[in-house]
Amino acid sequence: MSHKLDKTDIDIIRKLWDGRTPYSEIAEKVDLTTNTVRNRVNRLLDSGALQIISLVDPNAVENVSSAFIGFKVLPQNVNQALDQIMTLKGMVGASIVTGRFDIMAVFMFNDEYTYNRFLEEELQKVEGLLSMETFFAVGSKTWQLRYVL
Repeated sequence: MSHKLDKTDIDIIRKLWDGRTPYSEIAEKVDLTTNTVRNRVNRLLDSGALQIISLVDPNAVENVSSAFIGFKVLPQNVNQALDQIMTLKGMVGASIVTGRFDIMAVFMFNDEYTYNRFLEEELQKVEGLLSMETFFAVGSKTWQLRYVL
């Protein structure tokens, strides 16, 4: 991503929170023309700086659970492990982090694709894995995810 967001980009993104807000309404609120807002949004989309996606409350989907998983990997494998984690089934998002883990990821599970199945079928794909710890989400007020299953 080479595009750096400026204040106007951030203002437009804040107004896009709903994702269905018309560009004309956003333009009015940020004091720009509709075409300028459309052009800026398209530039942000084309550069990869912005994605417009739908999110779901996992608690609203029957038999779906989500979990934060911390991965500790060999130091020389961190970037490779991140790439491998990004391809695992049920993965919603992952980042290299500071702290006691090297990588934190969010995963989604359901009755068909269970946590045990993840452990048995997916986890061995991560080279250099030393340990991991799983934190299942058990309650929230604003927790929403891309639906990936």
